[in-house]
Amino acid sequence: EVIVPGDVAASELIARITTSDPDDIMPPPSAQKPALTPEEVELFKRWIAEGAEWEEHWAFVAPTKGEVPQASDWATSPIDAFIEKRIATAGLTTSPQASKETLLRRLSLDLTGLPPTIEEMDAFLADDSPGAYERVVDRLLASPAYGEHMAAYWLDGARYADSNGYQNDFGRTMWPWRDWVINAFNDNMPFD
Repeated sequence: EVIVPGDVAASELIARITTSDPDDIMPPPSAQKPALTPEEVELFKRWIAEGAEWEEHWAFVAPTKGEVPQASDWATSPIDAFIEKRIATAGLTTSPQASKETLLRRLSLDLTGLPPTIEEMDAFLADDSPGAYERVVDRLLASPAYGEHMAAYWLDGARYADSNGYQNDFGRTMWPWRDWVINAFNDNMPFD
């Protein structure tokens, strides 16, 4: 076995890092990596002698569904419950829930970059039915302003410009690409 906890002599790892045989030594000479120092070899030996506790790499461990913690009545999703638990663990308390006016303003600015109109605010404040917030989210995601706002970040990252600058402002036809990016967001095009 590669590692036999508690038995240094039976562990293949130690044999591979201490041998002088070029066919068996690790790292092999073809890797052009430096050999382990005597201190590093001793550290491996001590680790094995002490029981060599190790776990399988996380990438090879199947994930398991965790228990959703109990949450207060403000939590609307399991994510909220985990956040509330972490906040309580840190000895903090949550802020009170934002007013409907604040929620709509935040949502509108996040999704469209624009504040809500007076009419939109009045309609949202008057709607006390379940799902009012979700309907506003759907309305904002369906608005052309959503694609324009989201595309701005992508276009900034790609250094989009309608012109070449002040000195050499020749004609450029970049707007079809800009419009394509905006329409990709508005059509909910997948990233792949």
